[in-house]
Amino acid sequence: MATVPATQTFLAGEKVTASKLTAATKTPIDFLMNPPRCSVAYRSSDIASDMIATSTATLIPFGTEGWDTDSMHSTTVNPSRVVFNTPGLYEISIFARFKVNATGYRQMNLRLNSAGDPGLGSTLTTFAQAAGPTTSTSISRTFDLLVTNAGDYVELFLTQSSGGNLGLDSGERVTGIMARWVGTNNTA
Repeated sequence: MATVPATQTFLAGEKVTASKLTAATKTPIDFLMNPPRCSVAYRSSDIASDMIATSTATLIPFGTEGWDTDSMHSTTVNPSRVVFNTPGLYEISIFARFKVNATGYRQMNLRLNSAGDPGLGSTLTTFAQAAGPTTSTSISRTFDLLVTNAGDYVELFLTQSSGGNLGLDSGERVTGIMARWVGTNNTA
């Protein structure tokens, strides 16, 4: 868990020391230059057996990481989760690209603390769109999320209605989640 640096103040007439100046400037700047953040991707290559069944909300496990500065993801323990170890305001981006199929809709649902079940936890965002007629169907959403409890996590569920099983395209920033700490819990 990263520690958000405390705000430092100086009193009138106070002698400025190196340690206090470091705490007031360098420590917060270092934190802001490398905040808690992660980028996880579904797969690094296509796997034909990984299919999203029609009309079924499917939990997506993430097999690769682009970066992870705060131990927010594990490829072996609960690989579907992005865990917020440092409370604060996060910018969240979710995205998915389904294989070519012109029938039906494609949907993503990001849930908070759902324990791998599309009916548990809280829905943070749901977004759906019609399938593309001749190309892969890409869907995405970016929003801010205020996380007040260390250990809260999000999971991505995908649904499609093509009438058969449908795969996902692979690669970084094709199907995945990105999360980046952008501020404290102060909402005032």
